Amino acid sequence: MRARPPRKPLAQRRAEPQRRAERASRAEPPVERVQKLLSAAGIGSRREVERWIREGRLHINGAVPALGVKLGPRDRITLDGRAVRLHAPAVKESHVLLFHRSPGETLDLKAATSRAAEHLKLPRSSGRWLAIQPMPPVDGGLEILTDDGSWAHRVSRGAHALTVDYVLRMRGALNDALVEEFRTATECEGEAMSILRAEAKYGEGFNHWLDVTVRATRSAQVRHWWAARGIIVSRLMRVRFGPVHLSRELPRGHSRAMADSERNALNNEIDAA
Repeated sequence: MRARPPRKPLAQRRAEPQRRAERASRAEPPVERVQKLLSAAGIGSRREVERWIREGRLHINGAVPALGVKLGPRDRITLDGRAVRLHAPAVKESHVLLFHRSPGETLDLKAATSRAAEHLKLPRSSGRWLAIQPMPPVDGGLEILTDDGSWAHRVSRGAHALTVDYVLRMRGALNDALVEEFRTATECEGEAMSILRAEAKYGEGFNHWLDVTVRATRSAQVRHWWAARGIIVSRLMRVRFGPVHLSRELPRGHSRAMADSERNALNNEIDAA
């Protein structure tokens, strides 16, 4: 007859359930809203997840969920019929990049992570790169990319309160009166805009330059405002986003990691807003 193993001390036996629960909580994702959980895992932005649900592409336990439904650790998630595997966000290291995009270059981050990294010369990531307030393809300059969906959502929600600098190259009869009219403009085609600064640098030929500081104003609005007055914005570059600047040391088509000081400054401005 085989002898029984020695019994564990009482204190150790009482601690076992708590240890098992802690191990399970570290291994399984927490109960969160579907948009937040998939965004934090780098699967897609919150808006993308909402669109997937509306289009019937995302299923939970075989059914299309309601917006905002919460996921438990045992729920099965599929996107376009393929299983989506989540990991606890605590073990995922997030990255933030500053990317200098050339005007006209497509910022295609919807491709597979490896192909997007290869085409845009981005470092590899365990998640998917997301762009925060990306510029239209026709424009260029400073882009902020991250694989942290929660942080991207946080910054995007507060971005309307940040000031942004654009540099414009313009073709047409630019003059001081038009620059002053633009500086005091409050709307474009019925959409509100806020121009805080406009400084012209006149060229000797057909091209002129304009340094602009705006808040809650899209680059497309700036283009349309000048086009309505017969002046074409042939190039528009974003050179500052809140406290983060596009330096001359970052060549076009290249990226670098955002410094901790830059990220902290951006977080502070978002919190203050």
